[in-house]
Amino acid sequence: MLYRPVDRRAAMPGIAGGHTSREPITSGLLSFAGFLIGMVGFFNIVDGLTSLTKRTLYLVPSSKLLIFNFTAWGWIWIILGILQIFVGVSIFARRTWARTAGITLMLLAVAGQFAFMNAFPLWSIVTIAVSLVAIYLLMVPAPGSLAH
Repeated sequence: MLYRPVDRRAAMPGIAGGHTSREPITSGLLSFAGFLIGMVGFFNIVDGLTSLTKRTLYLVPSSKLLIFNFTAWGWIWIILGILQIFVGVSIFARRTWARTAGITLMLLAVAGQFAFMNAFPLWSIVTIAVSLVAIYLLMVPAPGSLAH
């Protein structure tokens, strides 16, 4: 976990008086990424419920999807959406593992939206774009971290 010293001067190498309390590093960009992951998770849950209940809203029948059918995609989107909301909340809670999990889940969402694009292209393109922005925000080092 990355930590930001509360008193930066006391935590610098070579400076005496080294005991400081520390808090996990966070940034507005990281919080925004958590929000975007939760939002895409909500979109995916809606997409999953639509796949299970209102198949007529999609532009093509189930046989025209790249892989699987609407029932399989419905459950995939619902499960992925629930996991994404959980990870989005975990990013707000400053869990270190949540960044890696967020990147992984968003990459899965992007791959899934490419496979599901026949059904509703505009929805897929918007979800892919938001997912890529979230991935970028999760990969940018937080201000004050060693990589920044």
